[in-house]
Amino acid sequence: MKRTLVVALLLLTVVLGAVSSVGAQDALPAFNLVVWSSDGESNDVVLVEQFNVWAETAAPGSTIELVSKETEALRNDILTAGLAGSGLPDLILGPNDAIGVFEDAGLLQPLDELFDISLYPFNIGAAQVGGMTYGVPTNAGNHLMLMVNTSLVSEIPQTWEELIATARAVEEANPEIQGFAYNLNEPFWFLPFVHGFGGSTYAEDGSMVLDGEAWVSAYQFVHDLKFVEEVVPQECDYACANDLFKEGSVAMILNGDWALSEYLDVEKSPALGENLAVAAWPTLANGAHPMPFTAGKFISIPTTTADAQLAGAVAFATWLTTDAAAVETYSIGTGRLPAITAVAVDAMTDPILAASNAVLATGVGMPADPTLRCMWDSVRPSLEGVMSDSMTAEDAAMESQIAAEACLEG
Repeated sequence: MKRTLVVALLLLTVVLGAVSSVGAQDALPAFNLVVWSSDGESNDVVLVEQFNVWAETAAPGSTIELVSKETEALRNDILTAGLAGSGLPDLILGPNDAIGVFEDAGLLQPLDELFDISLYPFNIGAAQVGGMTYGVPTNAGNHLMLMVNTSLVSEIPQTWEELIATARAVEEANPEIQGFAYNLNEPFWFLPFVHGFGGSTYAEDGSMVLDGEAWVSAYQFVHDLKFVEEVVPQECDYACANDLFKEGSVAMILNGDWALSEYLDVEKSPALGENLAVAAWPTLANGAHPMPFTAGKFISIPTTTADAQLAGAVAFATWLTTDAAAVETYSIGTGRLPAITAVAVDAMTDPILAASNAVLATGVGMPADPTLRCMWDSVRPSLEGVMSDSMTAEDAAMESQIAAEACLEG
């Protein structure tokens, strides 16, 4: 059930009272903050460090309990805890597409009166449902890019024809190296091709359309990359592409901005470091770039976070997302783009982030509409069918549409 206005106002009174008390005392009482995050373990380490920096003066003696989860596990575990009526964390950190699902289940509290929403001009809309805000961004982006090991590839391909030729040339010169790899069966990596062929998830009237010509073209394209051009591994998931790229066994991949901090760390990615370059997706034969979904990572607050715990959670989340030094460390410091205007990317000193920012401009904003889950769940088995060569592109699009309609009706 949704919270009533009376409950929301009472909660706001408690929070503002606690916050004003903080202003008077200059410190919050010590508390333990429980956070569930799908931001990646490397980035989560930085988040814990930042909490400790904040707590030293803002809430001395406070501790943080951070649980790292994969994106799908985070979504499922939040919904399970919400259904059980207990066990939700104090803060949720993850991509925006789950926000609509959590809000629809009545598990999130609106943040419009708890934060100054005007401070996040770039992507706050990605966390809004029905005119209310249910997440504040820790960064802007969360977009997929072409990532290249320049010790293996001297010139970044600008078209898919060039990428295919480059991948083959790398493999011919280095038989132990895979030229190109990506997360083959994951719809998040597939949707950019749909967008590049002129398709989208929703029609102008708001209905979900997953069987148009653009969808068929996209399915056929990724099928041919594997079975006709033979430039991707026969089987490759996220761990496959990510690990091979870090160790220098694959020359080019498609991955998101969340991985940059790990790739720039020479201890974790010895083959990369200064050899890393990022770029927009190569253009298709129609001249268009595949367009990745964009949004960022967002902090949301469950309805069960209340009283002094809520005051502490709001105070920390506000500092983490608006304090310039904190944003420098947690956003730019982990290879992501800031979500506030007070912090900017210096193209001269950080060419990787400047290139990431350019790729961001080619993307498509991801909606927080909870029905988007029907698209993800319907496309996944169809994509798996195409990538196992057991389903045609036409049948994949048709089956996705049938499944999506059933999901929406259910």
